Amino acid sequence: MDTTGCVAMSQTLSEPALQTEPLDAPPRRRRWTRWPPYILLFVVFFWVADIGISLLIRHTRLQKKLTARLESVIGRSVEVGRYDFSLWGGPALQAQSVTFSDDPRFGYEYFLRAESLTVKLRWQSLFRGHLQLGTISLLSPSVNLVRNADGDWNVAEWLPKPTGAASGGVGPSHPAVRFGRIEVDSGRINFKRASEKLPFALVNVNGYLEPDGQGRWTMNLEAVPTRAAVVLQRAGTIYVSGHVGGTSSRLRPAVLDLAWSDASLSDVLRLVRGYDFGMRGNLAVAMHADTESDDWLLQMHTELRQLHRWDLALRPDNPALNLNAKMTLYPLGPGLDVSEATFEAPHSWARARARFSWQTPAGFQQPSKSQIASPDQIEITQSRVDLNDVLTWIRAFHSDVASDASLRGSASVHAGLSVWPPRLTSAAGAISSADLTSTRLRLPAHLGQAQFRYDHQIFTLLPSTVSYGTSDGSLHLETIAHAGPREFPTYRVSGNLAQVRDLVATAGVLGWNISRGWDLAGPIRCDLRWQGAKFPWQTQPVGTIEWGGESTGASLLTPFLNQPVRQITARADLKPELRHITLTSADAFGARWIGTFDRRDADTGWQFALTADRLATSDLDRWLNPRWRESFLGRMLPFLNSSSPGNAVPENLRAQGQISVDQFLIAPLVIRHVQSDLKIGGRHVQLSAAKAQSYGGNLEGSVDAQLAAVPSYRIHLDYSGIDLSALAAMFPTLDNLFAGSASGGLTLNFHGADRADLISSLECRGNARVTDAQLGALNLAESLRQGEVAPGSSSFNEASAEFACHDLKLVFQRLAFVAPGQEIAGSGWVDFGRNLDLRLRTLSASEDDTSAPGSAHALANGTCTLTGPLESPTIKAVRQSPSEP
Repeated sequence: MDTTGCVAMSQTLSEPALQTEPLDAPPRRRRWTRWPPYILLFVVFFWVADIGISLLIRHTRLQKKLTARLESVIGRSVEVGRYDFSLWGGPALQAQSVTFSDDPRFGYEYFLRAESLTVKLRWQSLFRGHLQLGTISLLSPSVNLVRNADGDWNVAEWLPKPTGAASGGVGPSHPAVRFGRIEVDSGRINFKRASEKLPFALVNVNGYLEPDGQGRWTMNLEAVPTRAAVVLQRAGTIYVSGHVGGTSSRLRPAVLDLAWSDASLSDVLRLVRGYDFGMRGNLAVAMHADTESDDWLLQMHTELRQLHRWDLALRPDNPALNLNAKMTLYPLGPGLDVSEATFEAPHSWARARARFSWQTPAGFQQPSKSQIASPDQIEITQSRVDLNDVLTWIRAFHSDVASDASLRGSASVHAGLSVWPPRLTSAAGAISSADLTSTRLRLPAHLGQAQFRYDHQIFTLLPSTVSYGTSDGSLHLETIAHAGPREFPTYRVSGNLAQVRDLVATAGVLGWNISRGWDLAGPIRCDLRWQGAKFPWQTQPVGTIEWGGESTGASLLTPFLNQPVRQITARADLKPELRHITLTSADAFGARWIGTFDRRDADTGWQFALTADRLATSDLDRWLNPRWRESFLGRMLPFLNSSSPGNAVPENLRAQGQISVDQFLIAPLVIRHVQSDLKIGGRHVQLSAAKAQSYGGNLEGSVDAQLAAVPSYRIHLDYSGIDLSALAAMFPTLDNLFAGSASGGLTLNFHGADRADLISSLECRGNARVTDAQLGALNLAESLRQGEVAPGSSSFNEASAEFACHDLKLVFQRLAFVAPGQEIAGSGWVDFGRNLDLRLRTLSASEDDTSAPGSAHALANGTCTLTGPLESPTIKAVRQSPSEP
């Protein structure tokens, strides 16, 4: 047997077995599985170190050493509530409830107070045994920025000098910067002027401040402005970026960019003045500032959008304005010089320059020589104003301007204004021409070339003309200068217009209601002058005004009349202490009027004397009754009417005088030759000492009317010698029923806005005496004797009665008919439907004493009742009881 092959086979089978590890050997560990214990150990170490170092700081003298180190680094004394230490994210020291005191030169209030101050420590300083600060983070800090009497700011003195900065200057030296960055979160900055705390503040301050290694501090901050005791809704956000010097008490050198965006103009005005002046709009400001020596060079761009009055709706054409300005601020002046400013509107522009200075507050030292030598002023040097831009400003701040109004033309203005209080000191301008159009205007209004000047409180206007069309007349405007240099000029308006309503409509298109609800139309001529005042609206005019022309008169509609007064021909003579109007003719209340009106400046109302040919109560009702102004729909659906009083008599109307009416008609009654004193006091109208003639007799009386929402009236009338036959003839149903001469008195009270209300509310009381009285179609004495109607007539020497009316009835008391040898007495009523119910008794005079009226006794046939229609009554005898006299 070959042993060599066996050996080779055995070697082949045995080699793999020798290279394979035993089956029960443990597997090798992977390297990453070894790290978790070490990481956990490291975390526990850091956690223990955090807690341990924090406890070490709190319970050892290390807390005082850290506070002393912070004081040396910050340059202010520091109070800390407690310290915490953290190694997470790098070594950091956190101070809770931190307060930094201020330099005594700036007061004794704190300089900075924060909920927490976190300081990033540098590893190198820890390894070397020094406390060198990295980034300082302030949470909810509150900073007081103070400017003292020397003009220094406490923040500038607080900022330490950057490394390598020059140490020149006389101020106190500070250690080099030992921290790299200051971060602010949700901070607040207050401002003080010496010991006075200003109402302004910046809240929600966020950003950072850090040295840039060139002796400057770089900053990037944002804040929201606020003012104490003022509620702001959209004050906007202020962004500040750039760099300032840290080696000077006045932060020089400096280059800053400031932006104020998303601010409401009303809130900005509340911030500045504490009041928004009723303006609305949006404001955006961008400013670049850098220093030159002690001065600041400023470049500003301001945008104002959607400007309008607070109670007017926002419109697409609300004015917009851009302002670009180059300025120099003199902190030592103190003052501001605006070397170049440009105002830009959509179609207008103006260039201006200005100088501002302000007094140094109490406690501040004023520099010996101000850098601004000229007085405060704002000067507009050049301008080109599109008048349509002016119209948009008027529409944005004045109500009732016509929405479709268009003003074409241009003007140029040069003006000077005082800074505060803002007022115009001088101005000169020219308007090439102007044309105002609107659907409210019958014809466009045209203003010719006009030049004006304002200087030393004197306004002068070169002759100019306002016209409507080519043949509708024109008004000439001018000022007449006087010899004295300080004497106010005379303003004059003269000319004629074919339609004065055009002038009223022109003012109405621009939003000025010069008519005050009075609609005047027709031709007018005038020659008016205003003198003795700076502006014409500050004094009363003198001159003449004539209404009406040869062929047509003027018309006037007042708020308290339903119809206009037509065909007015009148002339007004206006003198310094007297206004006299001569009314040649006017058609009103259905009558033709003539008369005069006078008013003295010392009087409270007008004095007048008016005469009319014919006047009727139906016309008065049609002109004065407020229900005549209601529409058909308003009468059918009265609940749709407004709650305001229908009667629109003005409360301030005051007038008194005499009025004469040749014929006054109270249908169907006619009163002639009416003369009375009339007094009007707002809604109170009094007619006194009235005298008239009617139906052969005389009338005297008075009327008192309260023209409120529900008018009320009181009338007292004394009458004598009235012919009853003539009076009854005016009523077809009463003709030939009564005769005699009547005298007596009557008082009536009623109220209401229409005829039905007046009649239903009527109350009266009076008495009557009739001599030679006659009753037609009835022999009253015989009818009472027979107990039935006896045809014929009745005659009495005298008849008398006392009566009252209410509930649509005329109630008689002590009714008596007296004839020779007999008397008929009675009582009862007659309603407004001419139905009667009377109780009558026949009496005869006593034979023992026939001279004593009233001593009578009942006849044998007793008492009767008279009932039914007044034209054909029914008589019925009433049986007397034994006890009845």
